[in-house]
Formats: sequence, C-alpha cells, structure tokens
Amino acid sequence: MATTGTSNHPQQPTDTYTRLAHLLRAPAPSREALLDQVYEELLTRESRAYAAGWTDALTEARRARPGRRSS
Repeated sequence: MATTGTSNHPQQPTDTYTRLAHLLRAPAPSREALLDQVYEELLTRESRAYAAGWTDALTEARRARPGRRSS
C-alpha cells in the first residue's frame, strides 16, 4: 500500500484510506455490495478509533492517579 513520505498520518488510517479508495475504484457486483463493503470498512475503523480512545483515556487516568496520592 502506498504512503506518501510527507504524511504525518499513522499507518492504520493510511491503510484504511487506501482500502476505501480501492473499494470505490474497483468494479462492484452491485451498488448494495459496494455500500456494504464501505460500511463494513468504516465500522472497523470506528471500532479501532473507539478502542484507541479508551486506551488513551485509561493511560491518562493511570498517570494522574499517582500524582494525586503524592499531593
């Protein structure tokens, strides 16, 4: 999958954009099949972003916890 050298995006979103672009350019058996594939890809990306957000929030909560005890 192609990525540009000047991109600041992490690898996963670039891969997602590449897969979506491929889906939109490739011939689909039907319009409904294409919509299903795009919807599935977007749900996968949304789920990963949601999980990453929870991971970030938990990490921040753990960092804040020791600071409160020592104050």
